[in-house]
Amino acid sequence: MLTSRITRCGLILSGLLSCLLCVEASETNSRPATLDEIQTLFNLATIWPQRERFVADITTYEPKWTREQIAAAIEQQNKMFPDMRKLPGSVQRDRTNAAAASHSGIQILHVQEWDSGNLYRLDQTDEGLVGADSPQYFNDYSRTYKQSFVDIDDPAISPYRSFNVNRQLHDIQLSKTALWEKYTLWRGQGLDQEVVFPLLVVLADSKSFPIGRSATDTDLGMLKLDPAKAERLQNGARPNWHLEAITESGQENRTRFVLHARIISMIEPSVESDMEFIYVVGRIGQKSVCLEASATNYTTHASFFSKRDGFDSQGFPHVWKRTSMSPDLPTKQVDTVFNEVVLNATFDDKQVFLPVFPTNYIVSDVTSGNAKTLQNPLHAKIARLDAPVTMNKRVVILCVFGIVTLSFLFLVFCHKDNKPIE
Repeated sequence: MLTSRITRCGLILSGLLSCLLCVEASETNSRPATLDEIQTLFNLATIWPQRERFVADITTYEPKWTREQIAAAIEQQNKMFPDMRKLPGSVQRDRTNAAAASHSGIQILHVQEWDSGNLYRLDQTDEGLVGADSPQYFNDYSRTYKQSFVDIDDPAISPYRSFNVNRQLHDIQLSKTALWEKYTLWRGQGLDQEVVFPLLVVLADSKSFPIGRSATDTDLGMLKLDPAKAERLQNGARPNWHLEAITESGQENRTRFVLHARIISMIEPSVESDMEFIYVVGRIGQKSVCLEASATNYTTHASFFSKRDGFDSQGFPHVWKRTSMSPDLPTKQVDTVFNEVVLNATFDDKQVFLPVFPTNYIVSDVTSGNAKTLQNPLHAKIARLDAPVTMNKRVVILCVFGIVTLSFLFLVFCHKDNKPIE
């Protein structure tokens, strides 16, 4: 009930926002976007991760999980890892409390994200999972994050595609198949993923798309603008696409672009969605930046809104806020505050992205879905403890054997000395 109310309120607010934008637009004459402006939008859509590092705090607001949802999440974990059912009751309670804390309605993550082409790493500490000991944890691990999630995805570097590290549990899990979901903080300097797709569809040269494989984030930099497509969009020759530009009153360096689209579903070609995408573009020095962006699907009644603020000299925002609303999903707001932004960073890929196996960590291969232990320091410790015990036993046995032997020789010698002389 609460979730549905939040969703309805979100959709109402989204509708009011659209109305306000329409009122503002009606006060200013709209015009067709110029070819230079279309190129600027395309450039913002095709920004891609190079060698970058970000340090940020991410706060997520969404409805609190119910007991039933928490129980379902624990059951799903048990299905994936059956051995978890055998854990002691105290550990089971900790698991339930952790799931409740991580879905308590507000989640605060302290993160560090690394990008180098297809190589990706996310270092993360979830305040909810650290719990009441969070101040002490951050004192003990001032620059060490609780977990790391790494995508390698390069067989020339490692046979494993991904791995994760839990430094509190001293545990490493590797996989040859799975990849982690990315936060893609590098998109703070371009457009949100939710509003990129239509620009690529209507403007990108189809010959510049990768052939024979699915596209990745790094492929965005390879995409080229198709001049013929841009001209047709500019002069209104695309029946399902219409782009207009609005220079806001009194703000010459701030332009609102409104893209109306009728998009055919790739899954169900008979289904069409009436959609509207808004891009508010400004300038920081000589660089064009996205100030606001939104997407509204009038067919499914879903919407998305994004706002950036506090830009630095590189054109990167200090604050980035995003809100998603849909009738089928709870309203979700994600606020990102950047503490450190290093574009064109210098670091050693092997030190950052390759899995390292400290001797006191348990290392497992989870490719098959069942963990296969590759390294277990507990077994090594037991073996080391067994070695001196075995040696002590050997020493004792040798000593006893020596004493028995000497005693026997002594008795034999005495027997010879006491033999009567004939």
